Amino acid sequence: MKRSAVLTLLVFSVTFLTQAQKKEKVKGSKIVTHTINEIENFENIEIDDNLEVYLVKGDKPSVEIEADDNLHDAINFSVASNTLKVYSLKHVISAKKFSIRINYTNDLKLVVAKGETVINALNELQGENVTVKNYGKSRSYLNVNSTYFTLILSDKSEAELNVKAQSTTLELSNNAELKALIASPEFKLDMYENSEAEIEGDAAQAKIRLDNSASLTSDNLTLKQLDLTVEGYVKTRVNVIDQITISASGKAEIELYGQPKIEMVQFTNNATLYKKEK
Repeated sequence: MKRSAVLTLLVFSVTFLTQAQKKEKVKGSKIVTHTINEIENFENIEIDDNLEVYLVKGDKPSVEIEADDNLHDAINFSVASNTLKVYSLKHVISAKKFSIRINYTNDLKLVVAKGETVINALNELQGENVTVKNYGKSRSYLNVNSTYFTLILSDKSEAELNVKAQSTTLELSNNAELKALIASPEFKLDMYENSEAEIEGDAAQAKIRLDNSASLTSDNLTLKQLDLTVEGYVKTRVNVIDQITISASGKAEIELYGQPKIEMVQFTNNATLYKKEK
């Protein structure tokens, strides 16, 4: 009898949670209105669901919503512990306009995107030390001007970047994809699993590590000095001017452009190095 009661309670709990997770579907009225909501200052932004958000630097923190007039209450936002959280309360299936603009200040440090969120920074994303993290199927389209910039892509997330920074750090894992234009004296890249990246630009000091089945195309990224570590089944193209230090193992494949001095720290298993000319 007790086991039956426990099982009934468990089934009821699962059913209740499943129903609670289903959001009301709503269509826009096609009557577009614009609201500006001033909020307290924040250092972090966390966005979930399938929202499209535009980040704009301003003097005061606020959230602007331009949407069909019956869709404004489909968006929830609040600030707690220096974090602005934005997510949807309803599932919008059609709208004439459904746009969110977040005005941030110099205090911004972290942006986290989850679900199918799309983050845009068409004007420069500015800050002393800014980190962007993408999870799920989220996407980021960013112009960045920062002293220190970090991007972390995981799951099936994607990003397109134009970065100007003193120091740039990129980390990709799972099936993440990246296209980037980089201008940064210091550059660090870590790629794992089946992640893919196509990177152009220039950097003075670079450190790149690739593992598993990661794929990097960067023959249009001009590097003065590179510390390269490749393992597993990775494939990479790099362009180095002065010096490259290589640690390669597994079935890693390297295509090297430029005329750098080459230092081999490790070159084992079936790793291959191809010298290429443009």
